[in-house]
Amino acid sequence: MAAGTQQRGMQQQKQQKPRSFLVGTQDVVEGGDYDQTVTATNAGSFLPWTLQATGWLRGLALLVQGTGLTAGTATGDAPFNIFSNVELDDVNNEAIFGPFDGYTAYLTNKFGGYAFWDDPATQPIFALSGTTSANNFTFVMYIPLEIVMRDPLGPVASVNNTASLTLKLSNNATTTVFTTPTGTLSVRVRGTQLFYWEPKKADKQGRPISPNPPAPGTTQYWTQGSLAIAGSGTINSQLITGLGYPFRSYLFMLRDATGSRANGETNWPDPLIGLKFEANLLLSQYPKLLWQQMMAKMYGYVNPTADVLTAGSIPGKNNGVYVLNWNKEFAFMKPGSETRRNYLITSPGSNFIFNGNIGGAGTLFSIVNYIASGGRASSDTASLTGGA
Repeated sequence: MAAGTQQRGMQQQKQQKPRSFLVGTQDVVEGGDYDQTVTATNAGSFLPWTLQATGWLRGLALLVQGTGLTAGTATGDAPFNIFSNVELDDVNNEAIFGPFDGYTAYLTNKFGGYAFWDDPATQPIFALSGTTSANNFTFVMYIPLEIVMRDPLGPVASVNNTASLTLKLSNNATTTVFTTPTGTLSVRVRGTQLFYWEPKKADKQGRPISPNPPAPGTTQYWTQGSLAIAGSGTINSQLITGLGYPFRSYLFMLRDATGSRANGETNWPDPLIGLKFEANLLLSQYPKLLWQQMMAKMYGYVNPTADVLTAGSIPGKNNGVYVLNWNKEFAFMKPGSETRRNYLITSPGSNFIFNGNIGGAGTLFSIVNYIASGGRASSDTASLTGGA
């Protein structure tokens, strides 16, 4: 009898559901692996950062500082446009994040829903001046991998130094960032990895702990597409970027023929005639002011001044940038508070059609955040929500 009871107890222990991955690990911040400085007089590149194995990588933080100018006026996308390219590649040299210019990468930080206070341009350390040679600019750029901290979902396995992720950075010339600059701009980038260490196998009571985050292999991607606008008038065009995967966030950015966002507001459709998905309209006759109001309510970016670039300020809207998201249904509608049940499920052949009257020639960019479930090309979200 005792032997039978013992056997049943052993079977129950084997069948016991593992505890959360988070129980057996801690989040770690580790810098010192990457510290590069370039002279930005002309366009060039930083040395690639081949990431060292850490465990489960949550994201990368880049501290970016520019020094050396004694005169110069910041351009509209400064200081983030110091980067002509930001790209994080997986172990197969396929881009997870980007390739983006620095300003687009900045927008993924501001609207991606990864922090309580998201906007890098209003953080306390932020600085921008063409005349303060000791600190022409300072900002932090975040490269996100983890999607949701609560579970956590999305950290990328980084356990093998022979199969590493790689960050690639290129810089623009000084004159892209500052007009009429005087002096020599030196740009320093220091990289820090944010990760979870490998978890314990069991807790103090001997209960097993999951060795992986939920749905291991699930990866979020940020990518970009573009649609050329020949001139003023109505466009009714299919958008194809990211189709085939669940959409988490979708940013539109309108630039004119010179590449500026300065006319992005006046050229934006008012109202937007429609944004059609399959046979349904997601947006219909959407007034520009109402869209601006909804963005302000969702994110708390309520400063009426556009393109706010001041440390400690409340963020405002960015000229020519309009945002949709499907990651705010968990609590209080803050983007990033998500259950993953509301992602927009797309297929490779989905109709996703933008219809609106644009006020001038330029380019409409689509900046898309989509999720690949379990590393597969799948539009199914069951593994992202525990099957519910």
